[in-house]
Amino acid sequence: MHLYKNIIFLGLLSSTSFAETQVDKYGLELNTSPSISLFSESQAKRQGKKGLSEKMSSQFSSVTSSPRNWTIYSKEKRRVCEIWEGEIPRITNPDTELERHNSNSNDAISSLKIESIPTSSARRRCKLWNEYPAHTYGTAHIYNSYDNVLDKPVIVVQPYNISLNGGTYSESQFYSDINNGGLANSLRSDGYDVILYRYKRQDNGIVFNANGVKRLLEKINEQSGVSSTSVIGLSMGGVVARYALASLEKSTGLNNVATYISFDAPHLGANFPKAILDNTNRLLDKVDSRLCGLSGKCRNARQQLQAVKKKVTTKTFKELIFPISTKERSTLLSQLATVGHVKTIPTLALTNGAQSKTQGFARSKLTTHFKLHRKWYNGGSKYFKVITKPNIDNTAGGYSNFYQVLSNLISNQSHPITPYVTVGQRHSFVSTLSALAGSSSNFTEVATYPSSNEQHMTLSYAKRLKIRQWLDKYQY
Repeated sequence: MHLYKNIIFLGLLSSTSFAETQVDKYGLELNTSPSISLFSESQAKRQGKKGLSEKMSSQFSSVTSSPRNWTIYSKEKRRVCEIWEGEIPRITNPDTELERHNSNSNDAISSLKIESIPTSSARRRCKLWNEYPAHTYGTAHIYNSYDNVLDKPVIVVQPYNISLNGGTYSESQFYSDINNGGLANSLRSDGYDVILYRYKRQDNGIVFNANGVKRLLEKINEQSGVSSTSVIGLSMGGVVARYALASLEKSTGLNNVATYISFDAPHLGANFPKAILDNTNRLLDKVDSRLCGLSGKCRNARQQLQAVKKKVTTKTFKELIFPISTKERSTLLSQLATVGHVKTIPTLALTNGAQSKTQGFARSKLTTHFKLHRKWYNGGSKYFKVITKPNIDNTAGGYSNFYQVLSNLISNQSHPITPYVTVGQRHSFVSTLSALAGSSSNFTEVATYPSSNEQHMTLSYAKRLKIRQWLDKYQY
């Protein structure tokens, strides 16, 4: 197995175009610290970022089959009437449909979509009932090891993904993020099967998505030849995986689950600055004013701001963000307390936050000023502020920079709001304490803390190496 792996990597390193990148004995890239993005990226943007890992992915795919996809449904069913008594079948858009078929084919009519026309408003009886899954939880993308046999799966549960244009966290972006630095290919070359789990409805809450992970584990256990399964949860995925595993542990037990890894997961919540939420609402209120609400610039600005507001008012967002007190967050904390922590298998916590070192600046309030132009504000041009909170923003933890993201969102649009003074700064997003769910005692082991706070979801070499060594030690 190791010989096969070495042949692959020696072949890759023979290329002079990227021979400068060094890898260790596992095939992990040295001296690289890529970060898993929280934002959807377009395919065009990603095409300019190919490095060693993506070339390795292309090379590796030549010796394995294409990934299989499992749609993960709920056990619960909903009953649907297909045919009501007294209804007459009607062909939907027959001209359009018939263009797709040979009109002489016996299958032409049978393949058409059928609707029904009720013939009476009186109470009717159903002639044909069918049952369908009540929920679609998500999709599991299965990347087998070189032997193309599902026998040693490692489930990777996705982080929360932010998109303001309706995009999704694609399978290709997910794989590229995990493999940036060589982790996915390293696992597959040594016999692990990498299963990427993507949510269908990430904003339906932690428990809903945890039920999808539970169903995926059940489906894996139904497969013959599986020795054991490990689960890695990224950011939000760490909380989802914890709830799924802890609730299974209390009910049926963790059958064939070898270990659980929590990667910078906001078990105690994440810090999305309240000032950003408040000023998004203030801006939206002014954009919607009588003076310019119908202009193209105002309309485009409204759409962007409404997308921000929609994202930050979802159930999952309210559950995970702690600067604002919500009933959704209180409910989640109660649910997590009820299931507790995973205790019967080895568990590992990885954090992007230092043990106690602060972010190193912003010990006093910093302010970003915005200028609201006269035609958007009845009283003339208006300045207002986004003010930081050092007691929250400056704590040890994996950092983000949502203050700057808001500034960029505003400044990159052609509407009459101008960042007057932009003071973008990083802030603690998932504190070290949150990544440990309050205490290091909640896990079998906490990986070595970084010497300085890292960007949230930074998959440094030290973390990739720890994941490989941990799985090698505990997954059988």
